[in-house]
Amino acid sequence: MRDRIVAAALQEFAVVGFEAASVLRIATAAGVHHPHIYYYFRSKEELWREASTRAFAPIFERVGIESPKLLDLGPIEACEHAIRTFTRFSAENPLAALIVTRETLNPGSRLDWLTEHLLAPLHQIMVPLLEHGMAVGLIRPIPIPHFMQAMVGAVVSFFNSGAALRPLYDIDPLAPETIERHVDFIADLLIEGIKARPA
Repeated sequence: MRDRIVAAALQEFAVVGFEAASVLRIATAAGVHHPHIYYYFRSKEELWREASTRAFAPIFERVGIESPKLLDLGPIEACEHAIRTFTRFSAENPLAALIVTRETLNPGSRLDWLTEHLLAPLHQIMVPLLEHGMAVGLIRPIPIPHFMQAMVGAVVSFFNSGAALRPLYDIDPLAPETIERHVDFIADLLIEGIKARPA
């Protein structure tokens, strides 16, 4: 029952945002009685935190498995692996980005919590790889915040733009072959853009 509640809450919070989200709608979608929500969660915000954590759980699980592999790769290869991992996660879990987008439109304590517990830990996977690559001369000097936001924007906007992409280009951004095409494109675009250039 708890899992059904969290899954329904993630959908609700991602689609309409925290303020507009209805605990009654969440209960109905989960197929439970309204009071059951508060048996498992003391408040709407606690439920939001659990749903947000659920949204990002797949990438933390994947990072936990794949992080040791990065130690055996050079800076360029490690960055490419991380980019591909993030791109596939974003395609498979589009609600995660919507949760963040909703909170950036109305910044406050929830965005602070997202940043501390979910976003900063993810950024701190990629940032040291970039810094190491620059230190050894394989990655050209780049403004890391600009790179990170360019990566996130290029990935997230594509997978969350199905309503526009279908009539414009007759493609489904979440079709398996489209996902892999975008994974390859983004990895190639970003890696070629950060490689050190011959003097």
